[in-house]
Amino acid sequence: MKRIFILLTITLSVATIAVSCDLSEYNPNEPGYEKVFSSATNVQYVINGFYGGFGSVTNAYSKDVPTDYFPDQSLPARFQKGYSATSTDTWGEWDDIYHYNYVLTQLNSSAAASLSEAEKENFIAEVRLFRGMKYYQMVRQYGDLPWFDHVISPADSDDEHKDRESRDVIMKHVLEDFDYAIDHITATSPDATCVSKEVALFLKMRACLYEASFRKYNNVTASVKGEPFSNYTVDQLYVLAADAARQIIDEGKYGLISDWRSLFLSEALQTTEVILGAQTAANIQGSQNNFFVYTKQTAPKSLTRTFVNTFLMKDGTPYTDKVGYITDSWKDEFTNRDPRLALTVRYPGYKFAGETAVPDFGASFLGYQIRKFCYDKYAETSGADPDENPKHNSNSTPIYRYAEVLLSYAEAKAELGQMDNSIWEQTVGAIRKRAGITGSSLTTVPTIVDNYLKANYYPDVTNAAIMEIRRERAIELCMEGVRDFDLLRWGCGSLLSTAPWDGINIDAVDTALDLDGNGIDDVCFYTDASKKVAGVVNIAVDGSTGLTVVSNGSKKQLRYDIDTELRYWDPDGHLILDAIPSQEIAAYRKLGYTLTQNPGY
Repeated sequence: MKRIFILLTITLSVATIAVSCDLSEYNPNEPGYEKVFSSATNVQYVINGFYGGFGSVTNAYSKDVPTDYFPDQSLPARFQKGYSATSTDTWGEWDDIYHYNYVLTQLNSSAAASLSEAEKENFIAEVRLFRGMKYYQMVRQYGDLPWFDHVISPADSDDEHKDRESRDVIMKHVLEDFDYAIDHITATSPDATCVSKEVALFLKMRACLYEASFRKYNNVTASVKGEPFSNYTVDQLYVLAADAARQIIDEGKYGLISDWRSLFLSEALQTTEVILGAQTAANIQGSQNNFFVYTKQTAPKSLTRTFVNTFLMKDGTPYTDKVGYITDSWKDEFTNRDPRLALTVRYPGYKFAGETAVPDFGASFLGYQIRKFCYDKYAETSGADPDENPKHNSNSTPIYRYAEVLLSYAEAKAELGQMDNSIWEQTVGAIRKRAGITGSSLTTVPTIVDNYLKANYYPDVTNAAIMEIRRERAIELCMEGVRDFDLLRWGCGSLLSTAPWDGINIDAVDTALDLDGNGIDDVCFYTDASKKVAGVVNIAVDGSTGLTVVSNGSKKQLRYDIDTELRYWDPDGHLILDAIPSQEIAAYRKLGYTLTQNPGY
């Protein structure tokens, strides 16, 4: 924990997530340092330095890589075999907590005497929002934590080395911070790039929903030291989540825009729906096409067919109820589907830069190449070969948006047994209607549990509404950074290891194939280099890159596999939380203190 004594570095930046920062260091021991807090402009610059925790123009679209439905060459360290308390040195983000508490101390001191009370109150609320968010993020990672609400000096050894408190206690502090922010932030953000009351409500909603479902579905009822939770029951947390969502809904400030794809392609954030986003600017450009589209700029990325199968038919019925869906070819499986499927990945007849284009298997080995977030054309590049040079996107990226509010409200109400047709139509139904889906699934709470979702994702779910809400979260929020956390809170972390990384069906290997049925051969999937076919793209499925084919009825199916040690979930389930590094525990013990370890480590 000694890292919290690092001197505060204050970041000066323009008041937006998007714009890059000019760094300037202030030594709090030097004369004149207090002047930083005597100017509202300078204080706002200080607070702007905290915005990196939300995500940025260059990474807000890539937070779901990898996950159960989006393969990569390895998973984070916690989900690789051999992860243990001795293999990690990561323990909290205490520098950030120190910085928040330092700024709060200064705002409550004579250093800020020249600020008006209204300015001071707003700034304190903003900093408490960031502190609450950081603690909530660490609760997801570690569970129990030590709570620091003031600056720790080198003389405070007992305080510095105190043991972790129950996550129930920490969540009480987190929600106190969020409630203070909700009540006292007066700043608004017309362009959706700065914190606001609604951002605080969103964070409270997300934190309460996570904590309620994490406790319920992982059977967590006490601290690691066995202290029963006493501040919140599961239902109380669901109620708090629903209430926070309801406040945003009732404000009437936000809604669902009609053009779903424009949410992810517009240069200016779509503030009707976006509550907070990462905004591009003249000197800050995104790299969405770089990440998802260009063969030589990216490791291959693709959705899986198991996940793509969960997209409904356009009439609201399950695709997986269709006879013969299992062996549908790529050119057939998009017919009469939820329109978001063709907006999320490339589809038969898709055009890139004005030319018909099948998936680029060099960039998307399983065939479901991401289109969401990406231009259907070349991004800006300085060279003739777009695969050889850096590219830049000018489209901004939503981070928090209203659709998640509706889905969270629906989930909380369903978990509380309070779902009805009115709520369903206002939430899940509204999202599906915006997508272009028709039928009774827009207005009527479902009563039949979907067998495909039960068999492949959520075997313990018996409530049809909860099942469909989970379907909708995965589809609507695909690639928006919530999937791994959803799986962990629903007790489905094993899917990170066991969900098949499967791809499109193909008719044969070692021969040229016309994927989109336009009469022109596109690709050959070869099992031996001697069987390549001239004039088409040749892709090895011999296992040398992890890509193989498996039999699937009358078809072959692409499959990607990595070393099982790089994709691992322990059967005892302890990987729902990170380990506390053993060297931290040993350092505490050496000084006569105790730092409690998480179960299973």
